[in-house]
Amino acid sequence: MPKDTSRESKMLREARLQKGYSQQYVATMIGVHIKQYQRLEYGERSICHSSMRIGLAICAVLDLDPFILVFG
Repeated sequence: MPKDTSRESKMLREARLQKGYSQQYVATMIGVHIKQYQRLEYGERSICHSSMRIGLAICAVLDLDPFILVFG
């Protein structure tokens, strides 16, 4: 994982690890390729640039509040 990850990417990773999910599991559950999810978790792509469907699906799978994920 890159050193300067965003707050959002750290939240995704921490929530995923807390649930004991693999990146592949989350990607499958939200209906994207693992590389697409990894780019979000590694901070290479912002969750704000994802579709609403993907953002809300991630929040549902990881039990995250979308408002907190996006706005802090």
